[in-house]
Amino acid sequence: MAEKIEHLLFDLDNTLYPSSAPITQKMNERFVQFVSDYLNISPEEATIERKSGLSRFGTTLEWLKKEKGLKNEDVFFKSVHPEEEINEVSFDPNLRDYLLSLKMPMSILTNSPYEHAERILKKLKIFDLFKVIFDLRANNLNGKPAPESYFAPIKAAGFSVEQTLFVDDTLRYVKGFDAIGGKAVLIDENNRFSINDWDGLRINSIYNLKSLLS
Repeated sequence: MAEKIEHLLFDLDNTLYPSSAPITQKMNERFVQFVSDYLNISPEEATIERKSGLSRFGTTLEWLKKEKGLKNEDVFFKSVHPEEEINEVSFDPNLRDYLLSLKMPMSILTNSPYEHAERILKKLKIFDLFKVIFDLRANNLNGKPAPESYFAPIKAAGFSVEQTLFVDDTLRYVKGFDAIGGKAVLIDENNRFSINDWDGLRINSIYNLKSLLS
């Protein structure tokens, strides 16, 4: 990589643990169930409605608040991220040493609430490795891919966009960082995206990141 990268900004879910983890499917089911209960529609209808909402908004929460009148985001967070979610992620004994081997300051930018990030990072035993953890509340519920959602954690960590490499598994969030002039890496674990979708940096696993930094 030609550019001088001095800071790594990571997404959390499906990035620092694989998308094959049980929490990925379970969390999606909880999103759908909340939408189903809140809008009083079937889970099948909720899935369609949510997909439509996410085509217009950065997060499910933003869609529900702006189009569906949701007032209490804490109820949403507690429903989608219950304490027992911790049992849906497995400890990876290699992850901590691998991240330390990158020898670079690291931060987290997640569209989830802080309590979810803290819970998962502590389960993975890497909570203490990150300079900054920016959750959805820290960004005033204005998450990725909003430009300001990227600037805030980078500034808090003491770096610039140009010094930061952003790593995420969601295509539009990676494109969002690219749009503000940053360098981004797409984690494409199951080869879901073509070169036409994203012609930038791409890896299948967090464990391939070091090869891009060397």
